[in-house]
Amino acid sequence: MLVLEKVIHGMKTPVSYLNITRITDFRKDGHPSIYRRQHVPAEEQKAPLKFQDCSHWCLPGVPDTWNEILYAQLLVKDYERRHKQKT
Repeated sequence: MLVLEKVIHGMKTPVSYLNITRITDFRKDGHPSIYRRQHVPAEEQKAPLKFQDCSHWCLPGVPDTWNEILYAQLLVKDYERRHKQKT
């Protein structure tokens, strides 16, 4: 990430990034689903629903958390921009 941060810092256009890797690792459901793997064992191919939990498709999950964090970051940036304009 240091290389990425250095490149972003040197850009003319202001850019922000959200490092979701570490926060995703802390969640129990922060693992790839069976549909993401290239080589699925035959046992899982026969009964994929047995190995795929509903949290990836039915409940709010990891991408929803990313969206909430991104939305919060956008709100903060907008607040900072408006506050800066007033001064």
